[in-house]
Amino acid sequence: MNMTESMLVSPPDALVNVNAIRHALTSAQFFWTLEFVPSVDKVLRDELNKIEGLLASVKNYPLIAGFSVSDRVHSDRDPDPVTAASHLAMRSGKQPLVHWSGKGRDIMDLHKSIARMGDMELENMLLLTGDKLKEAAPGDRHRYLESVPAVEEVKRFNPNLLVAVALNPFKYREEDCMAQYLKLGKKVGAGADYVVTQIGFDNAKYQEARDWVEKRNYQVPLVANLMPMLAKRARYMRKHQLAGVTVTDSFLALLEEEEKLPDQGVGRSMRRFALQIIGMRFLGYAGVQLTGIHTSKQFAHLQSQVAELNDFCKDENTWRQAWQECMSFPQGGMAETAPPRAWYLSGQRVAHASVSERLKYRIMEHTHDFMFSNGPGAWLFGKLMRPIRPRHGKLDHAVERFERMVKSPLFGCETCGMCRLAATQYVCPETCPKGLANGPCGGTIENLCEFRDRECIHSVKYRIAKDAGVLDQLETWLVPAVPKEIRHSSSYPPHFRGEGPEIRVVQFKKPLNK
Repeated sequence: MNMTESMLVSPPDALVNVNAIRHALTSAQFFWTLEFVPSVDKVLRDELNKIEGLLASVKNYPLIAGFSVSDRVHSDRDPDPVTAASHLAMRSGKQPLVHWSGKGRDIMDLHKSIARMGDMELENMLLLTGDKLKEAAPGDRHRYLESVPAVEEVKRFNPNLLVAVALNPFKYREEDCMAQYLKLGKKVGAGADYVVTQIGFDNAKYQEARDWVEKRNYQVPLVANLMPMLAKRARYMRKHQLAGVTVTDSFLALLEEEEKLPDQGVGRSMRRFALQIIGMRFLGYAGVQLTGIHTSKQFAHLQSQVAELNDFCKDENTWRQAWQECMSFPQGGMAETAPPRAWYLSGQRVAHASVSERLKYRIMEHTHDFMFSNGPGAWLFGKLMRPIRPRHGKLDHAVERFERMVKSPLFGCETCGMCRLAATQYVCPETCPKGLANGPCGGTIENLCEFRDRECIHSVKYRIAKDAGVLDQLETWLVPAVPKEIRHSSSYPPHFRGEGPEIRVVQFKKPLNK
């Protein structure tokens, strides 16, 4: 059986709304999903009618396992993906993958979405922390439900849901890159069933992600998110700083050369896209999520390209040669998909915490032990704090003001009511604009926060944890989200009553090589 034939195996008993994604993953059959993007500017019914041909392709083409429905990509007011997903399921006969972004949401919002998915018999979810809110007023403080506690909650609420999580391997500084991979361990430990990458063009990073998952024995399939890239789209992404997507100067220069061709580079772009699809199978990926295919004409073009290149690329070496050719300039030389001085896992790990960062960590470690854990200060302070009830009462309010006065200058404390400093290397998660405690989002660049106004706190945490010999905490300590009802209350009284954050520690078969 050749590659094309093996990619066209149908799931058995193809019924209406068959979960072809689950079937493909459990039977190790390579699959595609096509992304559908609901938009506030468009009427859902009209958009579904426009893709009638594409829906027929999804229904009749065994390789396609279904649609992948995005959540608030164009606008913060985009329609609920659950509604769009239910219509796509009915029209295509295959279970879609519903994206759920935690931006501007909390646990209760997640519960409502899970319940709606249950009512509509939808079974697949991709949990994302989400990019920066697009319409937030300057100075507004918005909370994000990050993916790690979201995965835990989904698996508790409905363990039968198939849950995907995101990974952005296209990070090119040690702290940035390692923080991504270590957080992936938390997502897997929380119960993720498989992983979908960010869009990228650096095949070495796709390989690196696969190697990390195997090395750490996570035992989850990887799906690559791919997109055909034209010069116009690349310029837009760079101008608007699309979170986590890297388009280098060199790659843009190649795309602009191709733009001068009679078809404005469409043919070269689709060939490159097809080669990436084929390459992901050679690299051991379980499937691909295809972004940017909106018409049956585009899909037919892609099909023909994949079929042609499948016949040509009989082995990985031939595929790599074809990839090099499609990344080459007419005058010679290859476009670089990674920025200058790019860091890979194979490189030396030379990042270290500053003297002040190390000193602060050690002082706070001893202070926490003395005042909040096993020291005599903890005995006395606990005796004073334990009786103070209820949250948000007069006494609690007085203690909350004292706590903020002490901790705000040291950590940027916002008195969340459930202090997690001891689990986050004494770097307060509230100083992340998204309030993320378990690791970075996918939008960082060169250790810089997606908001571009500070260094990512998770890069700082990585350096501290590495030098303190507690790097495993960044992979295995699952830090809970703060319930909004306890914010702006003191964390001291509940801590001494044993009501502090419950840190769940997961174990992997292989110890982390520090």
